[in-house]
Amino acid sequence: MTIHRTPGSAGRRRALAAALALPIAGAAGSLRAQAWPARDIRLVLPSGAGGGADVFGRPLGEFLARSLGVPVVVENRPGANGIVAHETVLRAPADGHTLLISFSAAYLVNRLLMAKMSHDPMSDFAPVGRIGGGGGNVLIVNPAVPVRTLSELVAHAAAQGGRLSYGSWGIGSGGHLVMEMIKARTGMPMEHVPYKTVAQIAPAVVGGEIGVAWIDSATPVGLIRSGRLRAIAVAAQARLPQLPEVPTLNEQGVPMNVTSWYGMFVAKGTPAPVVERMNALLNQWLRLPDTVAFFEQKQNAPAPTPTTPAEFARVLQADLEGWKKMVADARLTPS
Repeated sequence: MTIHRTPGSAGRRRALAAALALPIAGAAGSLRAQAWPARDIRLVLPSGAGGGADVFGRPLGEFLARSLGVPVVVENRPGANGIVAHETVLRAPADGHTLLISFSAAYLVNRLLMAKMSHDPMSDFAPVGRIGGGGGNVLIVNPAVPVRTLSELVAHAAAQGGRLSYGSWGIGSGGHLVMEMIKARTGMPMEHVPYKTVAQIAPAVVGGEIGVAWIDSATPVGLIRSGRLRAIAVAAQARLPQLPEVPTLNEQGVPMNVTSWYGMFVAKGTPAPVVERMNALLNQWLRLPDTVAFFEQKQNAPAPTPTTPAEFARVLQADLEGWKKMVADARLTPS
């Protein structure tokens, strides 16, 4: 005999318990997000001490420590055009306790130039927010190099028959790509000397180790003012406020349609509430008067405009297309 049971009081109790569990589970997830941070936070930078992201990463870390009430440990992980810093973050749990500062060339260009990579930044990280567009990069020469314009550099390099070398902060860096694009367009013979960090470049040019280099705009202003370096071009959309006498590449016949930026990222899978809270804190820091003054005076750039994670993701996708064209113009292929 088959017995057919109809929902009784026991079934109703089970259904009621299941319904009540739904908001409880949601509340538990909210409590877990509110519990962040549960320990120290690591802020991983792709530059050495005193260069690139380090100059603003440390005050940002101090702000986060005050705001969150936990220590924020700044870790300098230079090398491989940002890859070392990227992989450091990806080896940590995706729980919001390890943050990454990256830059456009590291985040977008490596995947265009390297046939094999251990990760894909566009799919393995989640954007938190943009930290400015950067003040552009500067093409500098040792004063002993007798040039003051890009066209003069092209002619001088040709006369040297390839004996002149230029430096950048690594293969795939913005400076490397721009110079290779210039070489492809002009036929200028010049060998590339990649350095591990931006901080190594200015001393190398001042000391005559190399005659020419690209460097971030914040680093060499004092050396240029003192006459120990000469700037002949800037890779930016407009002349830099602290170097108004130095023309842009656009002004010297080399179109530049991409811009440099820094941004904050976390490993993909980090809880969305944590990403949103980090974005709010980052944007709060960007609006501080001291931060605005820092970017204008030290980074040669307007104060960054705060972005949401979604807005920054759209910037990444648009810039990826721009860098693809830059790589093609430089006639570089993945290796």
